[in-house]
Amino acid sequence: MNMSSQKVLLLNASNMDKFPVYPYAFIQVPAVARQVGIKVICKDLMGIPHEKWKQTIQTLIERHNPAMILITLRNIDSGTSKDYERDSSNGGDKSAYFPIERTKELIVIIRAISNLKIAVGGFGFSLLANDIMHKLHPDFGVFGGPNAFFSHFEDVKSGNLSMVANLLYFQENQLISNPRIFYPPHADTEYTAETIKAMMEFYTSFTSPGFEGAPVEIMRGCSHSCVFCAEPHSLGTKVRYRDLTTVMKDIEILVENGITKIYLISSELNPEGNEFILELAERIWTFNERQTEDRKITWDGANYLLKFGTSEYEQLYKSGFTGGWFDITALDDKNARAMRTPYRNDSLLAHVKTYAECKRKQLDLLRVKTELQPELMTCAGDNKVIDEPITWTMFLGNPATTIETIRNTLQVANREGLPSLFDECGINDNIRVFDYEDLTESTLAVTYSVSFDLKRTNYRQVLPSFAYPPALLQDFGSEEEITLMFDHISKTYLSTKYQETRDWHGFVKKRSTVASISRWIAKLSDIKGVYIPNYLKLILGRQGISVLKELFTERRQEAGKKSDESLAKQVVDFLVLVCLDAFPGFFESLHLPRTTDELDRMTSYDLAVAVFSKWSTEKKFVDELMVLTQSVSPAWKRDLLQFCAQAILYRFNIQIRQKYRQLFISVGTIESELNIKLKGTY
Repeated sequence: MNMSSQKVLLLNASNMDKFPVYPYAFIQVPAVARQVGIKVICKDLMGIPHEKWKQTIQTLIERHNPAMILITLRNIDSGTSKDYERDSSNGGDKSAYFPIERTKELIVIIRAISNLKIAVGGFGFSLLANDIMHKLHPDFGVFGGPNAFFSHFEDVKSGNLSMVANLLYFQENQLISNPRIFYPPHADTEYTAETIKAMMEFYTSFTSPGFEGAPVEIMRGCSHSCVFCAEPHSLGTKVRYRDLTTVMKDIEILVENGITKIYLISSELNPEGNEFILELAERIWTFNERQTEDRKITWDGANYLLKFGTSEYEQLYKSGFTGGWFDITALDDKNARAMRTPYRNDSLLAHVKTYAECKRKQLDLLRVKTELQPELMTCAGDNKVIDEPITWTMFLGNPATTIETIRNTLQVANREGLPSLFDECGINDNIRVFDYEDLTESTLAVTYSVSFDLKRTNYRQVLPSFAYPPALLQDFGSEEEITLMFDHISKTYLSTKYQETRDWHGFVKKRSTVASISRWIAKLSDIKGVYIPNYLKLILGRQGISVLKELFTERRQEAGKKSDESLAKQVVDFLVLVCLDAFPGFFESLHLPRTTDELDRMTSYDLAVAVFSKWSTEKKFVDELMVLTQSVSPAWKRDLLQFCAQAILYRFNIQIRQKYRQLFISVGTIESELNIKLKGTY
């Protein structure tokens, strides 16, 4: 058979139900195969009921008469432990994401209806090639790029296998793994009108989350060696760059076919410096300048290193860059060294600030542009970009994280003013475990795998496998407590997210009554020098009492909820500010701010250090609060001071828990880390 007339069938059964993505393999593999005249017929089984797989594959075989069946395994699992916890959201073993098991089922079906040879490859396969070969028992496996597989396709078919790079196969029940070559990105264009049409038809069928950008590879490999990253093992430790002229040709093909959202594929956008990606950004900007508005492209990328300056961010954004993400383990050099990340605080902190400032400036510019030219908002995705929060992420769930790691991170973040720069902070609370390198005994001891029925079992890396930081498990006692702690510090001490979660209406309802608020405001109005705002004076009248009663009823419609929340916050703010001015000594004795000026300057971290220097639990705080106020009279003043003390803690989301104290106070000390002493500082 002439090679130019041959076809192969490429199947995918590894899509994630809740996040369907058109396989990039359906773009790249046909491009490589075209070079030697082999046509690849692609079929994703997403959306096809399992009971119809046999009929679907049989029809494809009869229609195309392929010489071989290829299967791409894009992922080995989701990489997220929450997806493997049995609850109502994942439906047990029916919808949990086990792409290796799905691929195994696919191979069984193919074997039942055909004698065609089966080859498995893809990024996921390349992560654990040997293990997956033993698990699936295909005829062949292809590690990394399939260049040699296609150029030696006749040899593969005839069984002359020893000279085919990256090929895995069984010989007398022994797994043979040929020498591996880390190929560079494709030298020619990858996209055709046909592949673009197929890609967009896929997203027409699967609209959630829908099309988020056409993938275009710009480089392969990563020269860094972060402990938690598998890419250097599967893609190589040498960065191989794709010719930028070829990259632009693929982008031009996409634009000619109506695609203007691009997703650049790389391990990092700037693994060895910023020059390459900035040159590409300049070319994209030049391209966009020649286009009408509806043909200008926007683009994002996967990871990038936080090593861009302000002018470089401006150059990226000018070219249509919409963002990416970055992996910081912690603001702690000891942890960074243990995880082998390319960050140290002496340069990282400045880059974090630059990122946040440039990102906020870019979003502000987009909002202004949108207000002036609303017609430019062509799709829901544009609104998504403009409304996105300023976010940073931390990989604090890494094996080297300790209490000291977190304590140092919170201290540095507060010192540098980083929480105020970010609307949100995401924290990965555990690691997906691979044994590319020897695991420490402590990590191995806490590593677990999850079987197909969502039961935990002993570690086998071919199964979804995870580990929480061993030291944190020892200190906090459970995975659940670690997750709660990370959620708390991410919202309270590493971003301003906690401010969105304040429910002042609920706070007022829980800690006061209509009568007590009316009485407090009335009594305070009698104190010389206390000014009662007009909106609160109304509360003292009959109509005001009616309004106040509504505040204590069940939640109303959305407009009513906002009104209730606004009134509740105004009431609390007034009461706290008046009491701070009237009774500063009382608040000082509780290590709380004494004045409104101190309150305004306070951060959640400052207050946590102050509070934890004296108390280790909420009960101890409340007990002392009761002791301090028991001799206060009249009763309304005692109740008001208790209310205001709790309101200050609530305002800053301070949770006085025994296990959280060590996040702020070193073991064996009381005030060694009280960097901002309330008395005399503000």
